[in-house]
Amino acid sequence: AAWIVNKLKAIGMTTARTIPTDGNDMVYGCWDKAPGKPTILIYAHYDVQPVKESEWSNPPFEPIVDNGKIFGRGASDDKSGVMVTIWAVEAMLKTDGKLPVNVKFIFDGEEEKGSPSFKNFLEKNKELLKADFALNADGEQYNETTPEILMSLRGAAILEFTIKTANIDAHSGQFGGKTPNAAVIMSQIIASFYTKEGNVAVDGFYNNVVPTTSEEKEMIRKIPYNKYDDMKVLGTTAEVGDTNYLPLERVWFRPTLEIVGLQSGYTEAEGHANIIPKNAMARITCRLVPNQSGKEIIDLIVKHINKNLPVGATVTYKFSNGYATPIKFPANTKAYKYVSDVLLKIYDKQPLQIASGGSVGPLIDFKEILGLYAYSLGFQQADEHWHAANEFIRLSSIRKGQLIYCYYLQHLAEEENKIKN
Repeated sequence: AAWIVNKLKAIGMTTARTIPTDGNDMVYGCWDKAPGKPTILIYAHYDVQPVKESEWSNPPFEPIVDNGKIFGRGASDDKSGVMVTIWAVEAMLKTDGKLPVNVKFIFDGEEEKGSPSFKNFLEKNKELLKADFALNADGEQYNETTPEILMSLRGAAILEFTIKTANIDAHSGQFGGKTPNAAVIMSQIIASFYTKEGNVAVDGFYNNVVPTTSEEKEMIRKIPYNKYDDMKVLGTTAEVGDTNYLPLERVWFRPTLEIVGLQSGYTEAEGHANIIPKNAMARITCRLVPNQSGKEIIDLIVKHINKNLPVGATVTYKFSNGYATPIKFPANTKAYKYVSDVLLKIYDKQPLQIASGGSVGPLIDFKEILGLYAYSLGFQQADEHWHAANEFIRLSSIRKGQLIYCYYLQHLAEEENKIKN
């Protein structure tokens, strides 16, 4: 955060400072020397996922450039969004000495854990962040030659729970066969979350899910989807899920319950220990769709766990202090048109309309508190190992992103001037 503030000051922003929250600081920057011109608010996040350093080919926080790519944690998600937008403004200020519109930056420090402080921050700073348009730089391009605009995001709800069966790990030979095993019980509970088709078996999980609309199904049909592309990127050998729904329909418009972390007994580094584990921990992330409440879903899962907890085990819960809400974006606004115009100009083709199975919690806060749709304008690509080892961003994407943001600011000023006059 401090580094970004210094960078914003160095490029000539009118204001650059951190703003305290209940969690990590927000970074705010403003260039406000275009009176009478529209103001654009640009969002990105500077926090990143944790790392398993042993899985990286190079130290994750010492970025390297190799074969036209920058490797490092957050290089794509979402330091690229932070830096592309700053570099675009820097280029215009150096070249022209001014910007064609007013620009405000807000860089979030907690997006990767659901931005729990963001809504309260917006409510306290509505006047400071007042703008005419908003962009989300934490976004993607479909590939190097095809642009996309994000039309919907799923929400997210997080839960961690721990099963305890004893005060100490037990000798498996002395106590095995009569002592409850926390790892086994955890496995049984996790298995109870799912049907054989791969759907969620928690009672009430799908009660409020709205069926996929005809427009959304048509959007899916326009995407040149090939399951083998994902399998190549991930190194998987199968595609799973309820075949009553198309793969992209499952990812974009159906909710999920994913086990994102497990821990029990001894790790590989600690060696092989013949014990019955005293406890086991699991972390869950649910991706939610419109009409679902994060709190209600977590309550249903807790009820399910309690119902399936056997004699001899106790459970404790660690709840998140925030939920990411699903959001959909309209395609009939001038804000959408300006983004679409710019992408057509640079890519020479119309952008695909895309949904995402991921979550960017602050985007619903922008709409509810500031009255703005923050349309996506980012240049990440799906093969860049977001949240995984050896994350990278292409240098070509950085260059393209700078051009697009510069052109967007110019285009916004020109189009709004036409309307005004």
